[in-house]
Amino acid sequence: MQYQRLHIRVPVAADVTLMVRGAVTVAAQAINISAGGLCISAPSHLLDEQEYSIDIITAEKQRIIFSGVPVYQTEDSVGIKITDIDKHNLATIYELVEGFQLTEEFIKHIDEHDILKDWLVDEAGNDLSVTFETPPKPEK
Repeated sequence: MQYQRLHIRVPVAADVTLMVRGAVTVAAQAINISAGGLCISAPSHLLDEQEYSIDIITAEKQRIIFSGVPVYQTEDSVGIKITDIDKHNLATIYELVEGFQLTEEFIKHIDEHDILKDWLVDEAGNDLSVTFETPPKPEK
């Protein structure tokens, strides 16, 4: 099985609110973001497997709104997959990612966090085992 992430994840400083039917369920901090989803600091309780309305306010006061579902939760973080987002909010995410890729911090981030591994995990964040096989050399 070969799996590659469609979207690169980059760190982001932002306040995140998860809501269900307009009621705040979780207030957290963003860890990273991509055009496919968001990783937030884990709340003190397990999140329900349901769709949440998500409101993000970045350190630069940009607002991003979308719907998403949790795809994994660890002691430290929760991964949320975007299920519905409009063009404007998606463009804002792309701007954040592209802006980060133009900084020196991006090179440090690649080295320190080995983001190339991001392309070797499944949608739930589980590591995939990858092996390469070569055909045997023909005998002479």
